[in-house]
Amino acid sequence: MAIMMMNIRVKPLNFPGRYWAYLALLIWGSSVFLILQKTPYGADEGGARALLLVWSVADRVVTPVVTFGVPDFRAIFYIPVGILWTGNVLAARIFSILITALAIWIIYKWRDRAGENESALLASGLFLISPLIVNQIDTLAIVPFLLFCFASGAWLDQRYRQEQPRLFGGLHFFQMFLCAVSTTLHPAGMAYPAVLAWSWYKNPPDQNQQKYFLGGIALATALALLLTLGWHDINWFTNPVVSLSNAIMGIPLTEENSLRGIRGAIGSGALLILLLVVWRQFRELRKDFLGRILLVGLVLSLMAGDEAWSALALSICLYWGLPLLMRSNISGGFIKQRGMALTTLFILSMAFTASDKARYQQLQGGFLSPSDALIKTLVESTDVSKHDTSNVAGGGAMRVASQWPGRTMLACGCDALPLPPPVEDENILLTMMHGISYLMFDPKEAANGPLARDLAMLGGEKTETIAVRDAGVIIRIKDSPPARKKTP
Repeated sequence: MAIMMMNIRVKPLNFPGRYWAYLALLIWGSSVFLILQKTPYGADEGGARALLLVWSVADRVVTPVVTFGVPDFRAIFYIPVGILWTGNVLAARIFSILITALAIWIIYKWRDRAGENESALLASGLFLISPLIVNQIDTLAIVPFLLFCFASGAWLDQRYRQEQPRLFGGLHFFQMFLCAVSTTLHPAGMAYPAVLAWSWYKNPPDQNQQKYFLGGIALATALALLLTLGWHDINWFTNPVVSLSNAIMGIPLTEENSLRGIRGAIGSGALLILLLVVWRQFRELRKDFLGRILLVGLVLSLMAGDEAWSALALSICLYWGLPLLMRSNISGGFIKQRGMALTTLFILSMAFTASDKARYQQLQGGFLSPSDALIKTLVESTDVSKHDTSNVAGGGAMRVASQWPGRTMLACGCDALPLPPPVEDENILLTMMHGISYLMFDPKEAANGPLARDLAMLGGEKTETIAVRDAGVIIRIKDSPPARKKTP
C-alpha cells in the first residue's frame, strides 16, 4: 500500500492566469466588504444625491431630491443597483467594489501590453489596498468611476483605431458617452475628452471622420457641463500635501494633533516623488494614451487638490514609478536588482494595511466624521426617530433644511431640502421656512453667516437649538400657525 501511494503522481493545478487573477480580486473584494460601513452614514454628498435620484425614479416616488439639480453622471452607473436593490446603500458600495476591480483590471492589462507586466501587477495590488481607494468605495465617491472612464476610454480608442473605423457605430457613441460622464464627475474628468480630441486632431485614423469626432466630443462635453452646471461639492484649493498624506495614511476620522507633523512629512515626500516620476517618465507618459489622460487630469484638477487629484497622483507614482525601480541597472543577484522595488513594496504594503486596519477599528468603535455625527444626532433625536409631525406647520411630513441634504435624506429617510438663500429680513426667512421642521448647518462657514444672523434675530420664540456639535448645529423651528384650509 505504501509503495502504491508513493507511485501515485499528483497532477499540478494548471489554471490559466486569468483565473488566479479573478480569485485574487474576489479575495480583495471580500476583504474590502468586511471593512466597509454597513450603515447609511459616510456617503459622499454627490454619491448620495445620485443614488437617491435613481431610487426615486425606480420607485416612481416624487422626492425633494429632484430640487437639488442634475447630479453628476455617476447616477447612470447606479441604475442597476437602484432598480434591483432600492433603498440598499450597502448594495451601492458593493457595486463600487466591482467598478473599482474592473477599472484596475483594465489598467493592469493596458500596462501589461506595454511590456510592464511585473510592475503593473505590483502597482495594481498596492493601489487596490490603498486607504484612498477603500475610502472612495465606502463613501460612494467618484474615483472608481473616474478611473473606469479613463481606463475604458483608452481601451476603446485603441480598439477603434485597430479595427475598421465605423462612423456613428457603437464604439463611436460609447466614447462620446464616456466624454460626457467623465466631464461631470470632476474637473480632472475633462482630461479624457481633451486627450481624445487632441489625438484625433493630430493623428486621426480616418480623415473623413475627424470633423465628426471632434464635433461630437465638443458637443458631449458642452451638454454635460450645461446639464450639471459645473461641479458641485468640490472643496477647491485643498492642500495637495494633505491629500497625498491621506492617500497613504488614510483620512483621519478624528483630529490627531500628534500626527500632523508626520502626515505633513509623508505628504511632502509623496509630492517630491510624484514630481520626480513625472520628470523621469514624462516622455513615456506623453506617448501612452492612458498616461496622457492621467497627466492632463492631474494638471486640470490641481486647483482642487482633493482625493480625486491624489488618486491620479498615486496611480502615476505606482504604474510609472515602479518601473523605474524595476529597471535599476545594478549588477548582482535578485536581491540587488530588485532590492529597491521590494523595499518600496514592503513599506507601502505595511503602511496601507495599517491604515486600513486603523480605519476599521475606528468604525467598529463608532467613530464618524463630524458632519456624519451631526446627522446621526438628528436621526437619533426623539422627534425624528418617531417621525413626529406635530411641530410642522400645516401638519405635513417632516422636512429638514440641511447643508448636506443628500446625506441627510439618505440617513434619516425624511424629506431634506437645501438651506434657504440669504434674505434681507428675518421675517421673510421665517415665511420661506414654512413647513420646515429642522435646520442643520455649520454657522462657522462664511456662506452660512447671513442665515445664522437671521436665526439669531428670530430669537427663542421661533427657534430652538437642540444640538451643537463640531460640524454645526441643529435648530428646531417651533410651531407656527397652521395654514388655512381651502374652502370647497
